[in-house]
Amino acid sequence: MSKKYFYITTAIAYLNGSPHLGHALEIIQADCIARFYRQLVKDVVFQTGSDEHGIKIFNAAKESRMNVEDFINQYHEQFIRLYKILNVSHDYYVRTTSSVHKRGASKLWLKMVENGDLYKSTYKGFYCIGCESFKTSKELVDGICPYHPNRPLIEIEEENYFFNLSKYVNRLIEIYEKDEIRIVPKKRKAEILAILKSELTDVSFSRQKNKMPWGIPVPNDPSHVMYVWADALSNYITNIGYEYDEDKFNSIWPADVHLIGKDIIKFHAIYWPAMLISAGIKVPKNLFVHGFVTLEGLKIGKSLGNVIDPFFLIEKYGSAPFRFYLLKNIPSNDDGSFNVDNLIETYNSALADQLGNLILRVLSFIERDFNGEIPALHDLDKIDEEFIRKFNFMEQLRNFMENFQLNKALDRVWEFIRDTNKYINDTEPWEIRKRGNIKRLSTVLYVLVEALRVISIYIHPFIPSISDKMFTFIGLEPLMDFSNVDFKTDTKGRIGKKEILFPKMQLEKKKNPLQMYDFRVGKVLEAEIHPEIKDFYILKIDIKEKIITVCAKLVPDYKKEELIQEPLVVLTNIKPRKIGGILSEGMLLGGKGSNEKMEIARIKGEPGEQIYIGDLEPMPETITMKRFRKAKIYSSSQKIKIEDKFLKTKSEFARINLKDNVKLT
Repeated sequence: MSKKYFYITTAIAYLNGSPHLGHALEIIQADCIARFYRQLVKDVVFQTGSDEHGIKIFNAAKESRMNVEDFINQYHEQFIRLYKILNVSHDYYVRTTSSVHKRGASKLWLKMVENGDLYKSTYKGFYCIGCESFKTSKELVDGICPYHPNRPLIEIEEENYFFNLSKYVNRLIEIYEKDEIRIVPKKRKAEILAILKSELTDVSFSRQKNKMPWGIPVPNDPSHVMYVWADALSNYITNIGYEYDEDKFNSIWPADVHLIGKDIIKFHAIYWPAMLISAGIKVPKNLFVHGFVTLEGLKIGKSLGNVIDPFFLIEKYGSAPFRFYLLKNIPSNDDGSFNVDNLIETYNSALADQLGNLILRVLSFIERDFNGEIPALHDLDKIDEEFIRKFNFMEQLRNFMENFQLNKALDRVWEFIRDTNKYINDTEPWEIRKRGNIKRLSTVLYVLVEALRVISIYIHPFIPSISDKMFTFIGLEPLMDFSNVDFKTDTKGRIGKKEILFPKMQLEKKKNPLQMYDFRVGKVLEAEIHPEIKDFYILKIDIKEKIITVCAKLVPDYKKEELIQEPLVVLTNIKPRKIGGILSEGMLLGGKGSNEKMEIARIKGEPGEQIYIGDLEPMPETITMKRFRKAKIYSSSQKIKIEDKFLKTKSEFARINLKDNVKLT
């Protein structure tokens, strides 16, 4: 079977932590592209998935004292939930721990062996755990990985299988110079050509099983496991029939678009096509390389401790406004800064004022003056004809989307929405109504209903839930393909119940970063030694609203009875995490004294009583342990100081039996 489908993929998420804003951006961009091409009446296959092997996952599971499968499943469920609430329309989801993937990756490995491109050798070099790759000196900045500046490199020497990458350098240069694989934006193509024309060595494709026990065994050599390139990169073919259904595979492959972040372009633009050539498989057609979502100029990521929880933002602002903001305000192929105030301003201006108000005005006229029936079309005036000529701008839109300029495509759609608002202001239907010219009013409102119908089609790739609602409002069948964007003269129907689609949001007050913490007085009700980690107590702590579980390493320093009924300082909005299989829902504040005994902070007060940082009113948000560890919390005159403010209730200071300037954790 020949190729039938338009095939788009995302990079697969690495399951060593929860989804963050960068994951949300990539999956939303991919979903937008997939929906757009479906509306071009194309058969589309959209695949995403999860990368579930590697030393980072193995070590993180070990640190959490969890079974590795349980560890990755908890994060897998979070990603699936995120994709559901973001209205992501993926067709396939690949897991690299699945049997289908393992068989496909093994087949690809053997094909490369058959072509003489895998061999054993000893490697010595610097390894970045964050990237899960060895680094050359040219890839480092002052000896540090630019993508993981907070993680020291590890020097490793071991025997691995190597891929004969140098054999394919000239062919890869030819591919990119002739745009056989098109890289967007062009500056990324220049980066890849520069790498290919510099000293490029063969690359390690395996790790010894005793050093990385969590992975796919190398065929015919179980003492090694496949390294990430042979394992994770192959997901793009393993899940669509490479090993199990040749006809299906040929109908989907090659990929029309691999959508990836700029930090993994080298692996997708160099390693992956070289692997495919070695195995006798066609190379993909396009690499769309997006930038990072940044905060204060830094990429958002777990290793940097500045993760923004997308679930929190979606719950607070809504899935559609969240999608809209990321697609409109983050440049599609460059870095873009996330800002809550900007999100609210964009929502109020574009969604509430320009789109929401337009819908409400049109439907209100029809409800009041035509009893909810879509008015009839009569003779068109020049102003109507000029506006109608603006309906079909598919050539421009398609050009933007083919070049992966999603933000520009959305801006073009919004230009039409502004044109529609201008049309209603220029024709002044309220004045026509006053003059009693019902035929003219009917025509203007008919044209406006047609504009709303067309807008509903255009916005579907970007905010599909709003597109669906708009069709419900105007009472028409949602015919989404782009062949329906021309003005029609025979639209009939009855409008649905109208509602305010986008209520205005208030800009939030600027908050001090210290307001993120939610400290409470907590009273210990029970203390039991952890069944798996004997240094830890499992504490049941009353914070009035509920009783929470906290795992605390206090067994060496405190007897149970020393903790029971004690009012302690509890941080209640630290992200819950499993410790030895027990979910810990908070954290006690403490620090080590000169005798290395852990001293815990105490405070007089009732369970659940708010503890303030100075005079700041808490505005809590979920914080990670890494983020908390960056806080400047010190003992001062046996009180607790966070930066320049003391920790206290309205009447009592938190106290700790430590000398001055001991850092608390």
